[in-house]
Amino acid sequence: MRIPLLVLLTPVTVVLAAPAWPPVAAQAPSTIVPGQAIGPFQVGMPIDQARPLMDQYGRVEPLEAADVHGFCNPEASVGVCVLDRYQRIGLDTPGTVVMVLTDDPRFTTEPGGHKAGGPLADFLRTFGVYTSSAGPQPAEVRWDPRGLVVFVGATQNGLTAQAVGVFRPR
Repeated sequence: MRIPLLVLLTPVTVVLAAPAWPPVAAQAPSTIVPGQAIGPFQVGMPIDQARPLMDQYGRVEPLEAADVHGFCNPEASVGVCVLDRYQRIGLDTPGTVVMVLTDDPRFTTEPGGHKAGGPLADFLRTFGVYTSSAGPQPAEVRWDPRGLVVFVGATQNGLTAQAVGVFRPR
């Protein structure tokens, strides 16, 4: 059987024409993968490439303070924040995403299917006892070896995940 030359060259062409930062094709667009990504927003990608992707969730604003730096979709429960500095846990790599956060319940964890607004107990059942915590404002629990952080809030139903974030495991 003879394979046409075009078929043989196509994989090479695809590799040569690929963008500088590969898209997250293996995961669903709304998946939270601890230590890696939230949807298409990957830890380690250039922040300048993450910023335009945020437009799909609406308005984007810069976030600049002494201890944090990046961009956020400011609407409650919509979109993400991408940070290249989060000093609370010593993450600071200008121009490179070191943490992605979301309070958008459309994004769910793999494994477990947990999301912002869900019970903290669900995260504990799936990921085990957290390795570190900080507080009081905002209170957070982290699974450092997994690269997962949950910002915790108290509601009438108990402790909930107000936001979920990912960073490179430590």
